[in-house]
Amino acid sequence: MTVIENKDKTILMLSWEYPPHIIGGLARHVHALSDELSKRNQQIHILTSKPNDSTDYEKQGNVHIHRVNPINEQDPDFLSWMAGLNVAIIEEALNIANHIEFNLVHTHDWMTGAAAAFLSKKLEIPLIATVHGTEFGRNKGVFSDLQQFIANKENELCHDADEIIVCSDFMEAEVISLFKVPIEKVTVIPNGAVSGTVEQPAFDIEELYPFLKGKKLIFSLGRIVKEKGFQTLIAAAGLLKHKQREVCFVIAGNGPLLDWYREKVRELGLDGFVHFIGFINEDIRTSMMMRADLAVFASSYEPFGLAAAEALAAGVPTVVAKTGGMQTLIEDYQTGFYMQPENEKSLVHIIEWILENEALTKVIGRRAKESINEKFSWARNAKDTDTLYISALSKKFKKEGVR
Repeated sequence: MTVIENKDKTILMLSWEYPPHIIGGLARHVHALSDELSKRNQQIHILTSKPNDSTDYEKQGNVHIHRVNPINEQDPDFLSWMAGLNVAIIEEALNIANHIEFNLVHTHDWMTGAAAAFLSKKLEIPLIATVHGTEFGRNKGVFSDLQQFIANKENELCHDADEIIVCSDFMEAEVISLFKVPIEKVTVIPNGAVSGTVEQPAFDIEELYPFLKGKKLIFSLGRIVKEKGFQTLIAAAGLLKHKQREVCFVIAGNGPLLDWYREKVRELGLDGFVHFIGFINEDIRTSMMMRADLAVFASSYEPFGLAAAEALAAGVPTVVAKTGGMQTLIEDYQTGFYMQPENEKSLVHIIEWILENEALTKVIGRRAKESINEKFSWARNAKDTDTLYISALSKKFKKEGVR
């Protein structure tokens, strides 16, 4: 009986970040996908980097998590560190392959692409690559040597891969245009938005963040980088400060621009009105969503909009920039609200409308929750991913003459 017939597979999953090491949405994506794949009786072996406070190995159901240190873990140069991580992943994967037969390798973004390509050839297994975003898209072009290096690695991965997964029609068009890969090699599998029942955390968010008391909460979160549009939120806050005194902005997440944005808030006299609270855990994230009067995702580039989809799935009235994959998440003024990217006046207009139409806004939030939960789920994502795995293996067996 072949692996195609019984559909049970052992997957080697590569991701440079995985909980508790969370840098952006990639870690949450890989965690949710792996969990759902394991419910379909797939054995998932995740190879990822090892934060200081995590274990080398742990097992969660059918998900095996192997964490490795780069061979040059103290190297301050990010590209050198990443190269060392790929070497460590290759060594660990080959050790595991001595006693476990992998059927496929599935990598996420360029960071572990070199290891995935090597292991695919060495173990003679198909390579699946999920492209979560591109360097060109994030920067609206490639301008520096670093950006060119990353763009080249993305291109190499797309051409090495047997199958490419993207999260939206927008990303499908971008990948085909940038990397000149055939359309039949690219499959759109939308991200999920929720996984299981969300429960109210057992603490009072206002005790943890007293500045929330008596305020209407405008919430946003994401990696603190330029393309997420937090500068637009700050500009909108500046326009609203003297008109909406009962409001406060809370922005959660970590990233290279966090200190810069905090300083910008102080310079503009918005401290106490705009709060960058840094990285938050799942319980605080959930509690903030439940407390929020509205959520805003003002990105200038967004392949899908996972955090926005999660806010919509929680029933939070949500404003999204009309860009990238977020353009397919809502119907304007029906299940959510569009703003123009990088346009704080557009955002202010919508925020004021939401605050002035509370009853109708709650109806829109409920509609959004129903819509998102119907259209986007990790169970569906895993099912479609599993179907692609079977297709990739079928092509391999046909090529090798296996019946």
